[in-house]
Amino acid sequence: MSNKSIIESILYISGNDGIDINSIKKVINLPADDLRKIVKEIKTSYEDNPDSGFLIKIYGSHYYLLTKPENKEFIGKLIDVRLKNPLTPAIMETLAIVAYNSPCTGVKIDEIRGTSSDGALKRLESLGLIINAGRAETPGRPYLYEVTQKFFNLFGIKSLQDLPKISQDNNDLENIDFFDANRFEENK
Repeated sequence: MSNKSIIESILYISGNDGIDINSIKKVINLPADDLRKIVKEIKTSYEDNPDSGFLIKIYGSHYYLLTKPENKEFIGKLIDVRLKNPLTPAIMETLAIVAYNSPCTGVKIDEIRGTSSDGALKRLESLGLIINAGRAETPGRPYLYEVTQKFFNLFGIKSLQDLPKISQDNNDLENIDFFDANRFEENK
């Protein structure tokens, strides 16, 4: 069995969770750089082969085996998936604040939003998009929040540095699409 075949199988069974190099390394005892090279070779072979229905994407530190966007229409005929967006404007605003200020306290989020964010924070935690990352070393030791791997996957970014740049002078923040790189949108 070749290492490519094993890695391809691992990517397939990883599903929506994806997999990072360290997890692959537990199965195939090769240096991380060698594993990345193999994944890159598989990725390139999918991209170069018009008869392949797959591609590999990297979100955060995880690799994902996905279907090619041009096959979406055909897959949709077989699988009827209707997703309701659970991210209301208030939740998106809270998520953007956490992403841009990570780690961030609830007090800071409330100050930026000008209203309580308790409900939005609880919803984002229940959706797995943010986590409680400990407590701040300030009076009252408030909780610190930061985004999760699921956040990177959902919005199709590798790191927080990939978020759109905003200037402190910009008073027109309502017109910025913070998550323009939505992974699900690229499949339209």
